[in-house]
Amino acid sequence: MKLLAGIIGIAACMQQAMSLTPPPGADALAKCSNVVVRKEIRSLSADEWNAYRDAVTSMYNDRWIDWFGFLHERVASIVHSNAVFLVFHRQLTRDYEKLLQRYNPSVAVPYWNEVLNYQNPPSSPVLSDNYFGGNGDEANDGCVTTGIAKDWTLVFPQTHCLRRKYGEGMSMKSWYSPEFVTSILQSSGTYADFRSGLENTVHGLPHLSLGGDMNTMHSPMDPVFWLHHANVDRLYAQWQAADPEKRTYEYNGYDIQNKAVSLDDYLTSTTTHVYEVMRLGYGDMCYTYDTLQSGGASSNSLSRRQKCIPRPTKATQTIKSLPKTVLAKYYPSFAKAGVSSVFESDLPDIDPRKPMASDTNATAPATPWKPSEKMRGRMPKPATLTDEYIEMMYGNKSEVRAWEQLAAEMVDELNAANYLSPYLYDKD
Repeated sequence: MKLLAGIIGIAACMQQAMSLTPPPGADALAKCSNVVVRKEIRSLSADEWNAYRDAVTSMYNDRWIDWFGFLHERVASIVHSNAVFLVFHRQLTRDYEKLLQRYNPSVAVPYWNEVLNYQNPPSSPVLSDNYFGGNGDEANDGCVTTGIAKDWTLVFPQTHCLRRKYGEGMSMKSWYSPEFVTSILQSSGTYADFRSGLENTVHGLPHLSLGGDMNTMHSPMDPVFWLHHANVDRLYAQWQAADPEKRTYEYNGYDIQNKAVSLDDYLTSTTTHVYEVMRLGYGDMCYTYDTLQSGGASSNSLSRRQKCIPRPTKATQTIKSLPKTVLAKYYPSFAKAGVSSVFESDLPDIDPRKPMASDTNATAPATPWKPSEKMRGRMPKPATLTDEYIEMMYGNKSEVRAWEQLAAEMVDELNAANYLSPYLYDKD
């Protein structure tokens, strides 16, 4: 029976090619012959982590870290808080990855699914001493004294160490949850809606909360920037993959000058058209994500449509037990009859306490993955962005506050339904 079930499962998850007609220009982009897979950083093997760390160190030694900080600050006013945000940062992250591959062709930029640690972000092993280091040392000018960049001396915009200042001097509050990310994936009907929701919430809060260099426009000088933006891009790719015929080349909204955007536009400070970055696995976008692969997409992640959906995670099943009114408001895909796309959910069965796979000295949590019953109906609300941060990002304060209010209302309704988030634990 197990063999029969396995055969049925394999047959059910076969894919069929979809008919996707690229816009003029994009139809000439060649399919990549070598596609690297970007993985969640906690899943990297020791060899993969060592290769990535060494390539980043080489980039630092050759002053590329300063270059990316300079470039990002130079174009900051054009590429934030408008339609350009996602496509520009997709290209920027790919440029960074290509430079890493000059030192080691096997390297791909990992992503950090930081919302898994939304209850207590500093507890993430990503910010531990042996990886990216934690908070800056107040007695040492806010310098990060552990991790991959502990000895870095940066020269832009002036000579300084890598700095972090959690909560800009206050304790770091909760971030956005996997439940909220999933709501954005399911509730955003257009590119413009999705960009606004993602940029003004999940993107902004880690920048502000980590503080220091991350809370500046030369933020790419903090190596965590790239993990963070790879995750933002992963969520964008998942949103595209949920409805690839419609979303692969969907691009709407306005630029910083309030001009309607077009696929034929050039990305800021490049000779690259927007349409050239829209389809992973083609042209220069020779990468994919592990979540796209596990969800049933091919290595050319937006070139095929799923024929079936893998079994829902336990976390997804927990969400689906919410009252129908709550599902309809925040999780419309789950509320509908039938099967929703796996790409519209970001609720993995991953223990937030799980150590880095590359840390051979770490021990797994002593107790099984089970959320604390003490946290039932007590889901924390995410912190809010400061007026100063919104202004630095050239943002629309009313737009940001509307998203924050929606997130707070979602938490209130989930708590009222006595919901227990699978990612919450007793902090002690």
